Amino acid sequence: MSPFRIGCAPYLNAKPLLYGLEESVLFCAPAELPDRLRKGLLDAGLAPLGACLTEEFALVDGVGIVADGPVKSVILVHDLPLSEVRSIALDPDTRSSFLLLRVLLENFLGFRPEYVPFTERADARLMIGDRALAFRRADPGAQLLDLGQGWREKTGLPFVFAAWAIPRGAARAAELAALLREAKRRGLAARSSIAKDESELEYLTRYIRYDVEAREKEGIRRFVRELRILGERATDERDLLWV
Repeated sequence: MSPFRIGCAPYLNAKPLLYGLEESVLFCAPAELPDRLRKGLLDAGLAPLGACLTEEFALVDGVGIVADGPVKSVILVHDLPLSEVRSIALDPDTRSSFLLLRVLLENFLGFRPEYVPFTERADARLMIGDRALAFRRADPGAQLLDLGQGWREKTGLPFVFAAWAIPRGAARAAELAALLREAKRRGLAARSSIAKDESELEYLTRYIRYDVEAREKEGIRRFVRELRILGERATDERDLLWV
């Protein structure tokens, strides 16, 4: 067992990053991770990108949950043509994906629908994670917008959906970051054993990427700029700290 307290959402796409660390992981909703980090309840959390873009956290270099095109597990399902959508019900686990959706709709397409809780009736529904994958299996012909693909088409860049966040100034941060990079190395080599079937293996190898390098960091910087256009607070791109 690792000496570190690690938090993560219980999603399929995170499993390769947790390889060998499972007994040290606290599983919780993605939206809970930043608060647990702030309270000192976790040493690291695989947090949604939108929550990582603050001067409170450093990001583990080289590791993330990334899509360079379709992501499959972050989708806007809509029966009406997208231009006619007036209300969107939001997955209760989402924050970063909601911000990405706002960028796509408000900044790039120029319209602002009403956003409502997932339990309310709406013209479209934002789904993430395993809920989105299950929906796609149950209704493969549904009309939807894949947010990873939408971002790639508009910017030409990959999108980092989640990153390992560590409180800035934390003791042993470099040691923890190295541990998480090593878990990724082992997990990527073990994806065929992590996946339960061919569909899961395709998802983990074809759609989800785990390296954060120059293009991914450019995608993060572009996202920061788009968030500021929306009026959302985000750390200046020059102040992002990688460990």
